[in-house]
Amino acid sequence: MARILIADDRESMRGALKTFVALNPEWTVCGEAGNANEAIAKAQELHPDVIILDYKMPDSDGLVAADGIFRALPDIPIVMFTLFKTDELEHAANLMGIRSVVGKEEGVPSLLNAIENELSRSAPQREGKHF
Repeated sequence: MARILIADDRESMRGALKTFVALNPEWTVCGEAGNANEAIAKAQELHPDVIILDYKMPDSDGLVAADGIFRALPDIPIVMFTLFKTDELEHAANLMGIRSVVGKEEGVPSLLNAIENELSRSAPQREGKHF
């Protein structure tokens, strides 16, 4: 069972994402965060298999959150899901280790494909995890 952390400042978006994640019987939402600091703390506490991370959040942004997460958990895959996707943001995210940036306008199927790709890439690491 792949464990997914959802970090988005809008509760309605987190709820919708939980619904879509639940459609895959091999995935579960292990936690939620409403801001960047909470995303960092929850990632460290929960050690999810993948994180869905918004870019624009009230206390900071997704790049700052990703930096904090990667400092503690350098191998965790992050999928950035944002309304503010630009080539510049995608480039900055890729430089720091985020391989997948999905614009919210691209839709949920693109997000779900990105999650599946990240989980496939990290599958050998996940097999060794025991909780």
